[in-house]
Amino acid sequence: MIIELYLYDKFDKTALKILKLLDKVNLGFSVETFSRDLSVEEISKQTGETVRRLPLVFIDGRQIGRYYDLVELLTSKGYINYQGEVCQTKK
Repeated sequence: MIIELYLYDKFDKTALKILKLLDKVNLGFSVETFSRDLSVEEISKQTGETVRRLPLVFIDGRQIGRYYDLVELLTSKGYINYQGEVCQTKK
């Protein structure tokens, strides 16, 4: 699973939640940062995807969404349970 995060280069609470979650489940990821001075249209051109706001998560080249979309995906794939705890059986 190839995970890419598109984030602003300044602190963002949602981005921090995403980073903590991925660290918690021990999944590797790459990060691309953007200046808040860039418009979403400029970011969309650079990423090749329609961007409405950041942070955004992409998995295997597919836009997943934001934090809660990532939680839903990790739950459905068995990485975490509905309480947000790491599942011991998933490696």
